[in-house]
Amino acid sequence: MYVIIVYDTEHDNCVKLHKQLKKYLFWNQNSVFEGTVTVAQYAKIKHILEEIRAENSHITFYSIENEKFLCREEQGSAKGNISNIL
Repeated sequence: MYVIIVYDTEHDNCVKLHKQLKKYLFWNQNSVFEGTVTVAQYAKIKHILEEIRAENSHITFYSIENEKFLCREEQGSAKGNISNIL
């Protein structure tokens, strides 16, 4: 499945979320990660984020069966780096 995860949180928690998400997904831009994962990996990511999410944080999960169904348009300079997947 292809997922996009977007979060809004305090700075200290942002670092924790970023560190965990880059293990599974590509960093697209500030607080946005995306990529292809298995159903089991997706469940694990959601569990990890629930455990480390700060009280006033907000995380949005978007998922689709396959990236080929995703229409993507971008404007401006990209901030992310797809070479950070472990």
